[in-house]
Formats: sequence, structure tokens, C-alpha cells
Amino acid sequence: MIGLVEELVLLSIEDDGAIAHTAGSADFGMALIGACLVELSNQGRIDADLDSLRLISTAPTGHPVLDRVLALLGEGDQGTVEQWVTRLTIEVPELLRLTLRSLVTRGVLERTETRFLWVLRSRRYPVIDGREQKEAKLRILATLLGDDLPSPQDTVLLGLARVGGLLEAFLSVAEIARLEGRIAQVGGIDLFVRGVESAIREVQAERARAMMLPMF
Repeated sequence: MIGLVEELVLLSIEDDGAIAHTAGSADFGMALIGACLVELSNQGRIDADLDSLRLISTAPTGHPVLDRVLALLGEGDQGTVEQWVTRLTIEVPELLRLTLRSLVTRGVLERTETRFLWVLRSRRYPVIDGREQKEAKLRILATLLGDDLPSPQDTVLLGLARVGGLLEAFLSVAEIARLEGRIAQVGGIDLFVRGVESAIREVQAERARAMMLPMF
């Protein structure tokens, strides 16, 4: 199956293979770190609450991206989800490289000189291990336009896409504004998403201080 980290990256690949401009933002990078932490939590490697993120097991997951983050968690001091998202931001380029390599190897994307193209042109995932999986953007749209509660993974995916600026890749500003209530209802309840959002706000505040204070 295509995991949360890979799906978040795939949301940044537009239908024609172009890369969404928001994928170059610090917000997207922090959302990617958040996706890694969610997957490690789901696989029983870490646990977290409002006060701390704790390492439970260092056993490799077999996924290069997750194992990279897991190793870094084992080398560092304790911290909150927000603190770890900020600390790991420096690793985003390498994590992106490993994730895109995995998607190419698994036959989801193919690389040209300037873009990544979907192997199945209708923006579909290939059948992996005999299982078919509906593509992430289609699931998010179905969630936002419907009334049903999404799966836990789709709730987190929507929340990370929101804080990482990826909804703008396939929804207009007017559409996002119209769906704001639904987005907040189903995409803002996960602890890791809240940690990413808090880290983003703090980084933005630091940038604002760095810009404004030297003026006096």
C-alpha cells in the first residue's frame, strides 16, 4: 500500500506532472515530518502526548524514510512533537529524495528531466500486493464534499495537506474558503497535525521578529 508520507508527496504532483509551488515551502516540509511521525506512531515505534514524544522501539520499519527519522529520534534529546518537527526540518530534502525514489521504484511515478509523471495517467495508483487503493486527492475531495466521516488516515492526510499548503494545489482560494468549516471539522483533530501547525506558527513568528526588530 501507499503510505501516508508517500501520499502527502503525491499531493504535490499535479495531474500533468508539474510540481505544486507550495511543495517548496517550509510549511510543506514540516507537514512531511509530521507524516513520518504519524507513520512511526502507527507502527509502534513512538508515542506522543501534549507534553512529549517518546521513543518506544528502534526496530527498523524497512522503509528508508521512516528509518532515517527513527534513527534521528534515537540520537536526540526528548522533546515535544512541535520541537521534533522543527529539529527535523533540516532533513526534508533527503526525506523527499528517498520518498520520490520509492514512488518511482514502485511504479507510481516516472521521472523526466523537469517533472514527475504519473505512470497510470488517470492519476491512479498501481495495484500493489493485490490491493487497489483510491488516490489521495480523490479521497480528500470525497471527504470535503460529502458528509461521511473519513478514515483515521484520511483525517490526518487532510490535516497535513491543510497545514502544509497542499490544498491550494487542487482547490481554488474560493473553494477552500467555502469548505473551511468542513476542513476544520475533519482535518484538525490529530495530535501530530496540531504539533506541525504549532511548529509552523512558531517559525513564522520567528521570521516576523527577525524582519521587524532590526528596523529599530
